Amino acid sequence: MKGIGILIFIASVLLAIGIHELGHFATAKWFKIKVDKFFIGFGPRLWSTKRGETEYGLSAFPIGGYVKIAGMNPLEEVPPEDQPRTFKSKPAWQRAIVLVAGSVTHFIVAIIILTCIFTLVGETDIDTPTLEIAEVGSIDSNEPAPAEKAGIKPGDRVIAIAGQPVDEWSEVQQAIRTRPDQPIEIVVDRNGQRLTLRATLGRSPRDRSNGFLGVSPEFAQIDRSPGEAVVEATKDVGVGIKESFLAFGKIFTPSTLSRLFQVATGQEERRPEDPASIVGIGRSAGDLAGERDFAQLFFMIAGFNVFIGMANLLPLPPLDGGHLAVLGFEKLTGRDVDMRRLIPITAMVLTAFGLLFVLVLSADLFNPLKLPG
Repeated sequence: MKGIGILIFIASVLLAIGIHELGHFATAKWFKIKVDKFFIGFGPRLWSTKRGETEYGLSAFPIGGYVKIAGMNPLEEVPPEDQPRTFKSKPAWQRAIVLVAGSVTHFIVAIIILTCIFTLVGETDIDTPTLEIAEVGSIDSNEPAPAEKAGIKPGDRVIAIAGQPVDEWSEVQQAIRTRPDQPIEIVVDRNGQRLTLRATLGRSPRDRSNGFLGVSPEFAQIDRSPGEAVVEATKDVGVGIKESFLAFGKIFTPSTLSRLFQVATGQEERRPEDPASIVGIGRSAGDLAGERDFAQLFFMIAGFNVFIGMANLLPLPPLDGGHLAVLGFEKLTGRDVDMRRLIPITAMVLTAFGLLFVLVLSADLFNPLKLPG
């Protein structure tokens, strides 16, 4: 099943690339801008065919794609007869639509995926978890888990732990992790009755520095109509766009890059919140498929689409957002920007992203995240 998950993820990436480029292609054609090439992948050409004035093809490395639009390359010589159909010759609003169309397709794909999940499977209510005895059950096969010894039962809802009221499962996890081998008081709601239970925590079989109780969350499912699902999916994509933007603001800080270097070289353990490359995400997709959690697999694919869509809108050349920033500058100042002057900045951006890619890929290959189980 793991192989199926990886194949699903690879197929979703290729499909997302194709739809992204189709967004640029379709809007450029709509505004009668000349499109010379429509390719999926980079590197050596595997296959191509020409239909009309546009060449369509596949390249060897499916890590992206591109649409060659007349006039967007500052070093390109455009024949005089094509000048009226270049990107630069069109009104600013048309150029803006062509530029954002690629990212918009990612957001639409994410909304469609989430709508299907919410309609067919239901939406997880993360604010009201109940508890069940974990499958792990105990620190060793002969000893009951601390939760079982304390009398915790499936369906108990945690109200407070270690003297602190809790509303989210993450708060329960934090209280357990930080108290290995310590006695702890747990207040639960059992069928409307409040009970105070006492447990002595053990140590996690996966990380002996963390406390272990032997419970896992069971979240309620919210059933939604198709209309409600679309609304909730759109809200979730909006939240994802915001979180992706904030994440990019943190990635290129000295502290984050330093940590990534330490993770990549094995000096630090991998954390769930660390950035992951396509290799790491693919591995997670395989793990989810192995657990037959296909809803979470497609939820991850939706999040991946949101992240990529947001990344393309960053105001940095050569990204779509960089071209949008130039377009905005030209409208505000009334002056044309010579794109050739941005080539050094483009080289710096590509170098920075290349460094990040190498660090994250190295971490995924040599210091992968140790998942529970």
